[in-house]
Amino acid sequence: MALLFGAGCAQLPAGSTEEDRPELTPELKALVLESAPTDIPKPLYIDFNGKAELVGYSLEPATMAAPGSKLSLKLYWRSTSRLGSGYALFTEIVTGNGKRFEVEGAGPLRSGALSPGNWEPGKVYVDELDVTVPAELDSSRFSIVVGLRTAPVATEEAPAEDAKKDDKAGKDAAKPAAGQFGAVYLSVLSGPADSKHGGVIATLETGLTPGAQRARAAKDGKPMKRPLAPRPVSAKPRPTP
Repeated sequence: MALLFGAGCAQLPAGSTEEDRPELTPELKALVLESAPTDIPKPLYIDFNGKAELVGYSLEPATMAAPGSKLSLKLYWRSTSRLGSGYALFTEIVTGNGKRFEVEGAGPLRSGALSPGNWEPGKVYVDELDVTVPAELDSSRFSIVVGLRTAPVATEEAPAEDAKKDDKAGKDAAKPAAGQFGAVYLSVLSGPADSKHGGVIATLETGLTPGAQRARAAKDGKPMKRPLAPRPVSAKPRPTP
């Protein structure tokens, strides 16, 4: 049934036409390009099920980001086929042990006039994000994963409002809760990908080491365990011959 839902979402909403697409302001028009720029800092190609392509990105800083630091990310998406209004962009920070952190995006491509449901095939859309590396991240490195998916579909047992709360909490959309269908992802047909149908665009070091973790704990006021000092050994007087 999830496949049937995904196929339905790939079409324009019933009754919609080209004229129904929202009028763009000059600021939004600047984010829509006729073709991919030739000076993209990091050219890349990831094909999302023949519906959209990631053709490149820019990232600052590009190689090192400690927990709590900020990143400036710009993604260049090319539309290759119509998408329904049910699809949305997502970005995640994923550690080496598989722990995932959802990146909250508030730009015009995440919702509103430039969301994927309003994309025109052939056009390139610029998605700008300010990313904060989670302060609780406990790993020596992490990857940035991006893609497109639908929101979970609620049934009578799980109201839509509850589904929204679950999604905001960053729960794994690939594992639906009771009473709802899971999110439908656009699978990666070509390019680097992870196990959750997302494209991997970059891997950064955090600079964390076991010693650094102890230093962070001490800074937060947590006592550090110190090794026990050796007990003194008293010297016994040698007997007089």
